[in-house]
This record gives sequence, structure tokens and C-alpha cells, in this order.
Amino acid sequence: MDHDPIAFRGTYCYATVAELERALGAARACIADDDHAELDPDWPRQFARAGTRLRVDVVLPVGADRFLAAAVLEALATPAVEGVVEASRGGRCVDWFPAGR
Repeated sequence: MDHDPIAFRGTYCYATVAELERALGAARACIADDDHAELDPDWPRQFARAGTRLRVDVVLPVGADRFLAAAVLEALATPAVEGVVEASRGGRCVDWFPAGR
């Protein structure tokens, strides 16, 4: 199970589209600020946007830093007004990132 990939699934809602854009910018900054990041800086582009909603349905790439991925999700969760993203491995919840944490 420790070798299973980590999947992130859930939705966040933001007060405005501008807040959503700022959250995505903060998520990209987390990746850019890590000198040893093995996570594609464009990873947040895989998240689906619709108005003020952000849908996360991705699998962490093999070899990517799970702690950096957690920081990215935290950057997205903090300004969100509602929603949650769950991290699961092997079909079991290993963490979650509720809005406004």
C-alpha cells in the first residue's frame, strides 16, 4: 500500500474568480519556491475550473514530493469558502484538506 499512488479528489468554492486565481497562483508559487521540487510547476493546471469552483481529481505523479503536494493543497484550501479535497492511497483516506483551514 505504501507504494500505491496518492489520489486527490474534491472541490473547493471561492468567494470570487479573483480569489480562485490567487489561490492557484499561491499553489504554483509553492512549487516554484521548492528548489528540489519533483512536481511539475503546471500540476495545478490539471485542476478543472468552473466559475468560482475548482475541481481536483488528480493522481500525484510517481516520484513527486507528497509534502509539497500537501502544501499545494493547503494553499488552495486556505482561501476557499467551502469544500474539501481528500487524499487517498489504495482506496483509503490518508488526509483531507478542508476549506478555510
